[in-house]
Amino acid sequence: MHAGKVAREHQLLEWMPDAVVVSDRDGKIAYANRRAERLTGYRRKELIGRKIEVLIPTGLRSAHARDRRGFYARGVARLMGGLDSDFRLRRKDGRGVSVEISLGPAGDDTVAVIRDFTERHRLEAALEHRALHDPLTELANRTLFFDRLRQSIHAARRDRSQLGVVMLDLDGFKGINDAFGHAVGDDVLKELGARMSKGLRATDTAARLGGDEFAWLLPGVKSRDGVRRTVRKRLAAIEEPLKVGRRKLAVGVSAGIALYPEDGGDADTLMRHADAAMYSIKRRGAR
Repeated sequence: MHAGKVAREHQLLEWMPDAVVVSDRDGKIAYANRRAERLTGYRRKELIGRKIEVLIPTGLRSAHARDRRGFYARGVARLMGGLDSDFRLRRKDGRGVSVEISLGPAGDDTVAVIRDFTERHRLEAALEHRALHDPLTELANRTLFFDRLRQSIHAARRDRSQLGVVMLDLDGFKGINDAFGHAVGDDVLKELGARMSKGLRATDTAARLGGDEFAWLLPGVKSRDGVRRTVRKRLAAIEEPLKVGRRKLAVGVSAGIALYPEDGGDADTLMRHADAAMYSIKRRGAR
């Protein structure tokens, strides 16, 4: 596809939703459509006449030039990148973009149709986050919590360290829902969720297990007394009156603690122990 032919046919390529770049046998770019300009950050006149390797990450350019010559020798279509790989195109600003590239011969030239996977990757990450986090509080959900708990148990067993599990249950939350409605109840849960995660270490996890049940996962703790002090301090901050609209509401929190390996060597045993400790404290009305 020589320059004159590109000029006659480029109108068909201008409106393609993917970027299109045509290069000759020497690897020089002969044509780029509008989408290619937006994707690469280069103006069309900046691309035409330059080697196609300008769009390849610097460290891969020599290898790409060798592969390009082999592609011309074979003259068959080829797919680069896709959902199961991470082929990166280099933009003018030096930023890498995840793409899928379909290469095909066109006479003496090569046509590259380049699909931007950035949005797809962003969507996949958002879907993964949604699957592992509570939609109301943005805390870890039950699935993520138990996965991290099991991983933390393996790490604690390997390192011969202790692990704290804290079950948390809200006191009086049903009364708020009954008196003010579920919309106010949701606002209370959102605020409490934010307070639950505030002050945690990077290795800790705060989770909403469902309803008004929450949990903390505290790897690498030193002692039961140390966990108790930490829990008391955090609960004091969590139980500060909440302002929801013009209302000031107070919610208590009961907490039960379990330690690995003293209270159990697996996730289910630790959770049962922490749950029993929490309900014992709730019945006594003390911490």
